[in-house]
Parts: sequence; structure tokens; C-alpha cells
Amino acid sequence: MEAISMTQDVLEVAERCKRGIKPPVPFGYESLLTEDQRHRIDTCRRFGWELEFIRRPLFSDPMVIMVDGNARQHWLITDNGELEAFQQMRTA
Repeated sequence: MEAISMTQDVLEVAERCKRGIKPPVPFGYESLLTEDQRHRIDTCRRFGWELEFIRRPLFSDPMVIMVDGNARQHWLITDNGELEAFQQMRTA
């Protein structure tokens, strides 16, 4: 019975979200990135970092966010591959 309730909750959230539920990192995300961003992601992964999500705001460039190896700090990868501390985390 609890599974039905959870399914209904997910459906309600999806109905409220205009663009639907999208994965944090979309399939084929590489096509959204610049060459510098792809290079930075590869470099950071060698140090245990993970690609956390890619924000895809309408009419704006994607925002690429990685989390460091200790999962303590989030980092924005700019279009030119630079790292900037990312503090704009949304809470559910």
C-alpha cells in the first residue's frame, strides 16, 4: 500500500513540474558541453570527483556541477573549463 502512495506522490510532483522529471545527468550530455568542460570533467574524475548534475535552464547555457572526492564541495565548471565554488544548491 505504501508503494502506491509513493507512486502517487511522484506523479503529483511530475504534474506540477512543467518540464517533467528529467535525469540529473542526461543521456548524451557531452553534446551539451564545450570542449573545455569535457576536458575538465575527465581531469576531475581522475581525482575521484563525480558529475553531480547539469542544470538546463531554458534559453541559457547549461550549468555543469561536480562534487569533489570527499562529497563536501560542489563546483561549477564554466564554459572555459574553470572551476568555481557552487553555492546555489536547491533544497527539495
